[in-house]
Amino acid sequence: MKRGPDIDLAIPDLLNLTTYYLEENLDWKRGKKTALYYEGKAYTFERLITLTNEIGNVLKGLGVSLEDRVLLVLQDSPEWVASWFAIMKIGAVATHAYTYLRPDDYRYFLDYVRPKVVVVDRTTLAAVREGARGSRFPRAILVAGEDLPELGEREYALGRLIPGAASHLEAEATGKNDIAFWNFSGGTTGKPKGVPHMHHDGIISFESYQDVVKLTPDDIVLRVPKLFFHYARDLGMNWPLRAGAAVALFPERTTAELIFDLIERYRPTLLVNVPTMMRAMLQSPEAKNADLSCVRLCLASGEALSGELYKEFTDFFKIEVLNVIGSAEANMGYFMDRPGEVIPGSSGRLTPLMDVKLVDSQGNDVQDGETGVLWVRSDSCGWMYHQDHEKTKATFMGRDWVNTNDLFREDEKGYFWYMGRADDLMKVSGIYVAPFEIEACLEGHPAVMECVVLGIKDADGLVKTKAFIVLRENYEPSDIMVEEIKEFCKQKMAPFKVPRLIRFVAELPKTGQGKIDKRRVLEEYG
Repeated sequence: MKRGPDIDLAIPDLLNLTTYYLEENLDWKRGKKTALYYEGKAYTFERLITLTNEIGNVLKGLGVSLEDRVLLVLQDSPEWVASWFAIMKIGAVATHAYTYLRPDDYRYFLDYVRPKVVVVDRTTLAAVREGARGSRFPRAILVAGEDLPELGEREYALGRLIPGAASHLEAEATGKNDIAFWNFSGGTTGKPKGVPHMHHDGIISFESYQDVVKLTPDDIVLRVPKLFFHYARDLGMNWPLRAGAAVALFPERTTAELIFDLIERYRPTLLVNVPTMMRAMLQSPEAKNADLSCVRLCLASGEALSGELYKEFTDFFKIEVLNVIGSAEANMGYFMDRPGEVIPGSSGRLTPLMDVKLVDSQGNDVQDGETGVLWVRSDSCGWMYHQDHEKTKATFMGRDWVNTNDLFREDEKGYFWYMGRADDLMKVSGIYVAPFEIEACLEGHPAVMECVVLGIKDADGLVKTKAFIVLRENYEPSDIMVEEIKEFCKQKMAPFKVPRLIRFVAELPKTGQGKIDKRRVLEEYG
């Protein structure tokens, strides 16, 4: 077992995360300071807290009380932020969902979460409304924004209710072990699984992160992924606001061109990013004229960051990138790079307040330098998947350990290296192969923009590795390109690891969490 650096924390028995993340800024005389930037407007901490109080009183007026769940399904906005804090402030449980799903997907969330109220906007109202037909949930749909369509039964315009709501709201006297919010664990297959987290989890995860990044009130944080990703919600909203920093919001779908525009407009000091968008930024025609000199750190998470992409991004934009590896179950990063100490391709070193160990299939510690399944332990970790007892038993182990099912190895310097998913291992020619290792090799080829490697059974039932590849601009699919890529791989890895089959595709489908959807890849491309 390896233990991360310790931090002396005193967590009170009575604790409300909204007070901790947001309202203590008033004690530090930050009321007049900008908390949010949105659509050309600045919202001070005082204004955000007032909006939080008003929405909290609206929710109470709709019957939301202690431990009730509320589901957010709306575009990033001040209403999203204030609703999140309002839910926890009144002692309810905050949950959120992806904003571009189909009605049957929302039906799943409604039946699964069982929220008393859902907060939507005009972009999500119709799909949520359709998903709610015939369902017991929610009791009410609260619609944020202006220029709304005609609303039906149990649907209320937030903007019309706020003027009649009190601007004062006492925080519910929640305990540190009361449930505050859910994270959703969304892999590459299956439905998202809710992981409940307590109020004290938010303090532990912030303090661990803050020990490395050292946010200040002078920082401005712009996040690429939307707030319904727990990674973006914490690194791009909760934790900056706790430190008195400002957060830049935007409602539109994220594109590289939009990110460059927002950087020019707000001059952020921290960019919360994902590797897919880092690649898109490099390929954008606007990259050569973009001025990113304001950004002191770029944080990358959500998917593996290859050494090749790290080097290309840092060389081009002259920005230091810190890799952050965590999970919905842990509610924090367990590995993270330190400024000035990055080894490209690694996942960084162990974070404060986190214990980890690498184990074999029997749960025994592996030898130093060997690859093993990562187990993590921290007081920030959840303890169950909602309504999934069997998966809970397979993931949340005895004595507080969480089985991530990720394969890692630790080098002699204490850096951890991602080696793929334990359940992704394929037996090819009698030898186990990790798809991630092949994918990392493929991404080193100059023609490869994005790829995924899957095991495909042939007519004899034998597993063959098949790579689905999106080529970069100015490269064309051909038999010659197939052979060129295979030859490239042969120079980098053992022959049995070279993909047997290669198919070029226009794009790779993604899940609501932004990961490659392997099930849909097989359905659409075979």
